Order: sequence, then structure tokens, then C-alpha cells
Amino acid sequence: MTTQTLDQEQQRQAVSVDAERRALGACLMATPAYDPVADVVHAVREGDWYEPTHQLVWSAVQRLHGQGRPTGVPAVEAELRSTGSLERVGGPAGLAQIASDACSPAEAGHYADLVHGYAQVRRFQEALVRGMQGARIADPMSVPHTIAAHQAELEYLCANDQDDDTFGRFGDHLDAHLDSLAVSVPPSAVTGFTDLDSLMKLMPGQMILVAARPAMGKSAFALGVATANARRQGPTLVHSLEMGRAEVSNRILSARARVAFHHIRDGVDSLTQDDWDRLDQYTPELRDLPLWMDYSARVSPARIRSRIKTVTRETGRAPLVIVDYLQLMQTDQRNSRQSPYERVTEISRELKILASDSGSVIIALAQLNRGPEQRQDKRPQVGDLRDSGALEQDADSIILLHRQDYYEPESERAGETDLIVAKHRNGPTATVTVAHQFHYSRLRDMSGAEEPAL
Repeated sequence: MTTQTLDQEQQRQAVSVDAERRALGACLMATPAYDPVADVVHAVREGDWYEPTHQLVWSAVQRLHGQGRPTGVPAVEAELRSTGSLERVGGPAGLAQIASDACSPAEAGHYADLVHGYAQVRRFQEALVRGMQGARIADPMSVPHTIAAHQAELEYLCANDQDDDTFGRFGDHLDAHLDSLAVSVPPSAVTGFTDLDSLMKLMPGQMILVAARPAMGKSAFALGVATANARRQGPTLVHSLEMGRAEVSNRILSARARVAFHHIRDGVDSLTQDDWDRLDQYTPELRDLPLWMDYSARVSPARIRSRIKTVTRETGRAPLVIVDYLQLMQTDQRNSRQSPYERVTEISRELKILASDSGSVIIALAQLNRGPEQRQDKRPQVGDLRDSGALEQDADSIILLHRQDYYEPESERAGETDLIVAKHRNGPTATVTVAHQFHYSRLRDMSGAEEPAL
């Protein structure tokens, strides 16, 4: 770092500290007629204070203000003394000096904005330093993941600094909301199952969890939903962590063209002329679908966010996002010391935030533990979710898949799959029964009516 750069940095720090003293001083000079503490609270975030002593004083001011008590010098001095922090801020003389630097009450908000702005500059600098350090030690085979982690940190920094309308009087937006009720709002995405779409209207910002034991048809359900939504020209993004390009392609072709999956899997030796004719009939339709696939086995919330932005830029609409499946995802922190519980908890929360931020509907598949096998009826329950209770908490809806004929091959319900809507934040719970045709690698409505080709 050059001498000129050092001088500029020292000057910046001096201006930052001066802004802190002016904003903090105004709080220490508050009067019943004008209280600037609220203006400072609105602008300053946790960790914004550069001087540790200023953070101590601010914490005392916040405690007093939260209790409805005065925040003048005598009150703050008594509060700091009670916590043993008074000498750390320079004693009564230190507090008096801060108060003497106070700006006018009307300027407190401006200086608080400066405090936050300089804190963001420091965070930006720190993020860039970590980016450079990551670049120096990055494995050549993991450069995209290193970039994605750095990008996620910068996006998080930016997102946390954007103004929004999340705070305000309830009545300010009430008339606009009532007006919106008079307009029919189409769903953001569809599943392709008539009864399920009637029960659940998929709207922007929702996270839907689809969970089951192995071999219940989770992937068939997910790919069927992806294809159905894309066929209605809804942009759709699928992250397939478990299956590669060939298997996913085979499953979609089998389901849409109604060609036996094992024929496609085995290739030319098993495909009949009728099979080829059906594949030729449906391939043009599938080729033009607004359906994006990501086959990477290393997927984190940051990678999904990046893919959503790509699809949204290209289509002008937030996509339906399907993750198959959640427990295979990585966190953006890539902390090797995280337990499975901590990792899944973080991923669950990040997916919910991502759905809300992007306006996408996210359908995440998840595995259940062995709880159903230990019950007589074998039916899954929400409590069977593996690794984290956060999944139940964060999901707007939870759909559990169950096949009675898996456990009872001679069951009268052979060929049926129950979609158990066990949690529905915006409506009733119910069980929707569909047919499984795993020789075509698909689930479908019980009516049996074929969807017309586009």
C-alpha cells in the first residue's frame, strides 16, 4: 500500500470517527421535544461503529431508549457504570467530550447514514481482501465455486443495504392491498396435477418441501412438475444433484413420449419403431421448452441465486426452481465443522430467503428417515424429516409421498401414490391421489386424460 493510499485511508477513518461522534453526541443531548435516537436506530446496523468505545456508548443508549428512559449524559453515565464499562469509554470526561461534538438533532439522521456508509465501505474492503485470499489458495478445479462464494458474500452485502418497504404503518398499504383483491392473480407456477393445483396456488416467494422415503417417486414427481410448468411457458430451473444429464433426459423423454424407460435406457437394441416415432413426435416440443437444467453435484444457495438471475434476465420472469435434493446441497460457508443438522438448517433458511428475494417458487426435495417403516400403516409424517426441524418451520407447504403398494405388493391400491399435503400455510391440508407409471418414469392424474401437445 502506497503512502498516498495510507494517507487517504487514515483520512477516511478520521471522517468516519467524526461522523460517529456527531451522531452519538446528538443522542446524548436528546430532549423530550426532539429525540434523534430513532433516526440513528433507523440508519445504523449492528457492527457499524468503528470505535469500540462508541459501540459501548451506543449499546447503553439503546438499552435506555428501549426502556423509555432519557439518554442524556447522566443517564448513560449511570448505565455504563452499572455494567462496568464507564472507564472503558474514558469515564465522565469521555462522555462529555462526545456530547460536546454533537450535531444538531435535525442532522443526526444524516451523520448516522454516514456511519453506516463508512461501515459498508469497510465491509466491502474486507470482502475484497477475502476474495483475493481465496483466489490465491483456490484449487484450479474449484475456481467456479470460489467465485460463487465470493459473489454470494458481495450480494449479501448489497442486499442488506437496500432500502425497502418492510417497515411502516399497517394502514399505509391497506387500500392498495384491497384493490389487489379485486383482480384475479394467476399462480406463479403449476404442478400439472389438477387436484393439487386446485388445493395449492403456487405464488412468488413460496418454498415447497416434497419429502419421501427412497423409491416413492420424488424425482418422477419433480421432473413431471418441471415439464408441466415449462409446457405452459413458465420458466423452470432444475438443479439435479443426484442424476446426471443422460438419466434426466431419459426420464423426461420416457414420461412425455410414453416410451418405456428401460427401452430408452438400453438404447437402440431395445427401441422399437413405434418408440422412435413417438420420440420424433415429442422431441421438437421438448427442445423448445423454457426449461433450464443444472447437473452440478456441488450446489449451494449462492449458485441457485446466480442461476435464477440468469433465467430471469433471459425471460423477464422469476422461474419455478426445483432442487433434487436438499440434503445433498452445500452451504456457501463450506464449513467442514458443520454438523448435518447445522448444514441443513442453514440451507433451509437460505432457500426460503432466496425464494422471497427472487420471487421464485422453490420446490426442494428431501429424504425422510426410517420412521414410516416402524409404523404399522407406513404413512410418512412431518416429524420424519431428516437432519433438521428447520425444514418444517421454513417451508410454506410440505408434501409427503406415500405408496401403499410399495409395502403391500398385493394392495388394492396398486399403482396409486398419495401426495399428502401435511402442511399448507395458506390453505387446508388434504391428500391428493395420483397414479404412478414408473415404466414411463412419471406420475399423473388419476383421470387418465392425456395432455395435448403444444
